[in-house]
Amino acid sequence: MTNDSTTLPSLRVAVIFAAAVAVVNGFGRFAYALLLPVMRDDLHWDYALSGWLNTANSAGYGLGALLGMLLLARTKPALLFVWGLAIAVATLLLCGLTRELSTMMFLRFICGIGSAWVFACGGALIAAKYSSEPARSASAIAIYYAGGGLGIATSGLLIYPVLSQDWAWPLGWLALGAAGLILSLWPAKLALQIGGASSSKNNESMPRGRFQIISWAYFLFGVGYIVYLTFVVAWLREMQLGNSAATMVWLVLGVACMGSGYVWKGVMARWQPTTTFAAATLCTAMGTALPLASQSILVLLISAVLVGGSFFMAPGAMMALARKTLPQNLWAKAMNFFTMIFAVGQAAGPVAAGWIADTYGMNIAMAAGAGVLVLAAGLAKLQRS
Repeated sequence: MTNDSTTLPSLRVAVIFAAAVAVVNGFGRFAYALLLPVMRDDLHWDYALSGWLNTANSAGYGLGALLGMLLLARTKPALLFVWGLAIAVATLLLCGLTRELSTMMFLRFICGIGSAWVFACGGALIAAKYSSEPARSASAIAIYYAGGGLGIATSGLLIYPVLSQDWAWPLGWLALGAAGLILSLWPAKLALQIGGASSSKNNESMPRGRFQIISWAYFLFGVGYIVYLTFVVAWLREMQLGNSAATMVWLVLGVACMGSGYVWKGVMARWQPTTTFAAATLCTAMGTALPLASQSILVLLISAVLVGGSFFMAPGAMMALARKTLPQNLWAKAMNFFTMIFAVGQAAGPVAAGWIADTYGMNIAMAAGAGVLVLAAGLAKLQRS
């Protein structure tokens, strides 16, 4: 690869950056759902206590977004992106070296900080890279945010030996960290090449009041979608499904997420961003609720397709909204602001759903998550694009 990233053809830049989303979201955030059941058995946690690890991660995500808004006044998005990748990979590896809840919560918290920097700044870098190519811009954003599916699917393959009890669960974290390191190298190099064109050395404020309604909708989306992504494997285990079936559902979830960019790119190009957000949120709600009607393997796979094929498009719609309504020098700040709102919702979701599951059962917890998503979709339609 040459030093001029503009020579990279077509949507190749978006594909490379999607690998970073695979690391920070597929590995750093969602793969914990695979390890949760075996860690819960080994460490004697209930569902509420299990949820705290994702709550810590989301709290770090929120703080990372807040710090990102402050740091972008003097730091290039590309540097923040690379620092975030380094933090995420390091903490994944370290999670495999401890059994202490407090230590692991701290590591998950720090991982969340780095993940927020990667997710928000990477989205801004993609938007900047394709700002002069409107025909490809929507596709690039969709591919970038669908990169989490690569991480979800890959984590399913990496963690399957843990679920089959051939490995101890700490080895699962080490495998995720090693794979994350490999996947991070090319995105980090490319970010540094693009970064000069996206310097955010400015103190201009983002007009947050303009986005008040959609911010509340994004908060509720964070509360609702994370219930499925945190507890789905544990839920499948309660259904008395085997490890192979659970891994199959997880792989389908990841593959559907990988393909979601292609499914939604036309929608993202034609529809208003708030309409795209509402549609993706409703699809996620339907996928979350579907297993409540039937626990057949076909229904569970359709559920995974619906959730995997839609949940990453809500952040993509938020990036499209920022790109459409704000000047380019505010895109990174806007995405850090939206990410902070999103993270607060994500922090509330796992613990709240875990408490509901411990008290009323996992079916009620999933139904609550689906209900919150429906509310988020309705609220989004009240926002003017």
